[in-house]
Amino acid sequence: MDFLIFSIYLFLFIVILVFIFSAGLLTPMIGKKSIAIVGILGFIMGGVGGGFLITPIYQDLPYIVGGFHSVIDPNHEILKVLVSSHNDLNQSIETIKGMKGFKSLKETGFKLTTSSFSDNRKKFIENYLSLRNYSAYEVDTSGVITVFTNKKFNSNELNNISRWLQYTGSITTKSSFIYFDVNVNCHDVVENMNNFTKGAIVVESATGPVQDTIKLVKSKMFGENYVLLITGMMGLFAALLGSFWDNIPKFYRRKL
Repeated sequence: MDFLIFSIYLFLFIVILVFIFSAGLLTPMIGKKSIAIVGILGFIMGGVGGGFLITPIYQDLPYIVGGFHSVIDPNHEILKVLVSSHNDLNQSIETIKGMKGFKSLKETGFKLTTSSFSDNRKKFIENYLSLRNYSAYEVDTSGVITVFTNKKFNSNELNNISRWLQYTGSITTKSSFIYFDVNVNCHDVVENMNNFTKGAIVVESATGPVQDTIKLVKSKMFGENYVLLITGMMGLFAALLGSFWDNIPKFYRRKL
């Protein structure tokens, strides 16, 4: 949500509250017995207005806060990018360098998708990978083997692992990918993730200070039903404030 849409939604909700307040001002003309009806209508209008106007703002709140953070620290968001090893690697790297807000890239490992295997075979594969001194690895029996390493990519290494899997356990390699950590401006994270969602180059995830802020805000947020309740209560308050507006100056005069 851009700033213009945010401002329009917030302005329209304020207009609704002003309208509710104005309706409350008419209470003396239609009778004090109508206060309950005005209050109920105020609550309903506040809740409906909150559902259509405030809920979208609330949903985007983590990204709004992240946007403020990005002004302070705009240069350290990391996209974890998967590149198919079956494509021209040099061409893929040039495509990555053409990402909006690109700063640098670093090879960090590779992933193999294979046919499924047993738990015993998983332990056998993990033992094999541990002997190769990789920095970390994850083996899933569904057929996903992820290896993290600081070594420069070597296609022979992937081919050797694929052949070893086939010869020792009849495990077929379906596809293989190389991992890159790509440093980009945080303002361009969403656009790059949307532009690279499928094909030979895929943005798998994003990490960094701004992403951490977004996740933190999301973890602290309450359910959207509470937004409806709060905005409904705001509508009720505006209605009651309008209904008793004429009595407020009298109350202060008595205090004085």
